[in-house]
Amino acid sequence: MTIADNRPTPDGSETAAPAHALAGGPPLLPVMAAVGEGAWVTDVEGRRYLDLTADPALTFGHRHPALLAVATEQLGRLTATSAVVTDDRADGFADALAALLGAEQVLPAATGPDALRAAVTVAVGAGSRTTVVVAAGSHPELTASGAVAVPFGDVDALAAALDDTVAAVVLEPVQAAAGVIAAPPGYLEAARQACADRGVALILDETRSGLGRLGDTVALAGEGQAPDLRVIGPALGGGIVPVAAVVGSRALLGEARAAASLSPLASALAHRVVEMLEAGELQNRARALAEHLAGRIEVLTGAGAVGVRLAGVWAGVDVDPSVVTAADVARRLVARGVLVDVVGDATLVLAPPLVVRATELDWAIEQLRVVLSA
Repeated sequence: MTIADNRPTPDGSETAAPAHALAGGPPLLPVMAAVGEGAWVTDVEGRRYLDLTADPALTFGHRHPALLAVATEQLGRLTATSAVVTDDRADGFADALAALLGAEQVLPAATGPDALRAAVTVAVGAGSRTTVVVAAGSHPELTASGAVAVPFGDVDALAAALDDTVAAVVLEPVQAAAGVIAAPPGYLEAARQACADRGVALILDETRSGLGRLGDTVALAGEGQAPDLRVIGPALGGGIVPVAAVVGSRALLGEARAAASLSPLASALAHRVVEMLEAGELQNRARALAEHLAGRIEVLTGAGAVGVRLAGVWAGVDVDPSVVTAADVARRLVARGVLVDVVGDATLVLAPPLVVRATELDWAIEQLRVVLSA
């Protein structure tokens, strides 16, 4: 079954399908998913695929049993409230997240972009400065609104841009939209110090990399190392509902108001995610998977891939688009039962859920090697 006119099927052929009312173009991959469980999805025709596109809402996989249990219980109690009252889930979630991340205040949001906008608004509204600085390769929506871009990983360039008009710097520990490019060692720490020395708020955007994917709960977690504001994204919702948050100091967030309050269902799920992270087992598993992935994926270099980058349980695999585009490789992988994402024409992105098995990663890498070598 296909979902758009003349949609390519997994074997690469073209097939006509009736037009539907849903607006927008077809997705990258010719798959209509029907069921998900753990690291796997099954399409409407019963074909199973290892889902390596779990970035970021599905960090903990599809239908995680602990999260399903919470959702089921909460659906039987209370799912939504009006804005004139609160519910019995919100405070528990916020307190638990603040304790986990060593923060004083939590500002909930519906989505990662909503949370980032809220963080920037808070930072700019804290004083008379109005300029925002970002790293080139990240946050095009902010540069389109006038933010100044500096080279990623260059502390000197960042420091030079911090004049007396700058209110905030927004950085990612790993640049997702640039193709999984990790910050050089020491860069985030030096950026935090440069901002602190000049009275500039550092906003760390961890909507894609946070909550375990890199092996730690978050970046810059050491004593005295936390950013002024930290943006946490969709992994909080466990792949069931959208949840995000800004965490930071009471001085910055004490007077902030959320654009929309979280539902009791969202707060209950996010609280359970925090409890799972408090136990530390997911982070330990992520570190083990990251080490395993690093030891296996290099086989692709020179076997059709021109480069490989790793950041925890996350990989960018570069191809030569003059030979084959990343999208073509991703579509060919569908026929071999593997789902991956792409960035541009040259980079495949592998973002396995943290529940994936090491043997499943090995199998997926072999499928990718076969496709790249063809």
